[in-house]
Amino acid sequence: MTDKEQEVLEIAMKFMEEHSDAMQQLAEIERKEFYRFFAIDYFATGEGRSYWLMICRNYPFIGDKDRQKEKFQEFIGMGAKHYMHGFEELTEDEFMEKYDTMIPHHVKVQVHRKDQPMFTWQTHLYVNYS
Repeated sequence: MTDKEQEVLEIAMKFMEEHSDAMQQLAEIERKEFYRFFAIDYFATGEGRSYWLMICRNYPFIGDKDRQKEKFQEFIGMGAKHYMHGFEELTEDEFMEKYDTMIPHHVKVQVHRKDQPMFTWQTHLYVNYS
């Protein structure tokens, strides 16, 4: 190894030591899913069946506030507390497998692209069996 190569290697090692916390945080960010996937599958005798689905960007919490989950509760509306008992946050694969037939093709394309800075998709499907 030449003196120049040794010098560059030492600089790189020093940089990695000084910035190891930042590099760890970047690695953690890369492991996080790009989108979050929320669902409620609600069924009650005589009430039919309701599905609430939401796909949104995976933004960091603001303090201890999960703003994306709050938006989901706002979307559900007045009965949010009642329906939230059936709340699930799924991985992308779980969500797509479970709710595939309810998701429009153009939404699946947007999710696959992962380049939409403010992308949010919500739907409420109500099925009455009477």
